[in-house]
Amino acid sequence: MMRWTGALLALAMGVMLASCSGTGDQVNDVVRSLPVIGANDLTAHAVRSIKTVHIHRVAVMPLIDYPDVTEPNSIQEGAAQALTAQIYSRMQLAGGWEIVPEDDVIQALQRMPPTTRANLDQNALALARELSVDGIVYGTVHKYEDRIGYSYAASRPASVAFTLFFADLTNRQILWRAQFAKTQASLSQNAFNIVNWLHHEGRWVRAVDISTEGVDEAVQNLHSHLNLTGGTKFFPVPNELHPEPK
Repeated sequence: MMRWTGALLALAMGVMLASCSGTGDQVNDVVRSLPVIGANDLTAHAVRSIKTVHIHRVAVMPLIDYPDVTEPNSIQEGAAQALTAQIYSRMQLAGGWEIVPEDDVIQALQRMPPTTRANLDQNALALARELSVDGIVYGTVHKYEDRIGYSYAASRPASVAFTLFFADLTNRQILWRAQFAKTQASLSQNAFNIVNWLHHEGRWVRAVDISTEGVDEAVQNLHSHLNLTGGTKFFPVPNELHPEPK
């Protein structure tokens, strides 16, 4: 494994030097296509009053599809359900809050009108009131495309984008928002992100790998902002392997 990592690092450094010296065109196509996942793809904002809200019981509302108008077919079937399941899993692992069982959420939603982008905030608050929770996590999926091809030879990279919100029932206010957007890039497109490239050993990952990373970062960020009434230690888990549209 050390020899493999060393070889990858040497290859990556070669691409960097070629790019910086203006001889990048001489790098062969195999090296150019080596994949890497970029960093800092989560943008989160929290209002100043978020720490004054005491949170114990939290619900997760199923995400809904909200594709960009320029890419109406960019969300594969089942993406919203998959992301919602990942959020449940990460929030349960995080600890410090009580997560409402998924069955209770589904039963409550059956008594409400279908959720759309137009009534998303309204339905989220209504669901929070129905379940008697302190806060609720909900959101939209903007893009979820799997790679086309194989782990070492893909013609299209995986791409994931979603937005999450956290609203508290007491103030009926959105206290936190996180936007995640990531498309895996080749090493030649992002030669300076060697660490992530080495972590995935030059593989083209699946959409589930990218969404796992995004959900983990988002839940950790939310967890760190809240004033939790239970334990507040976050336990990160390893990876399993757009901003809001106008």
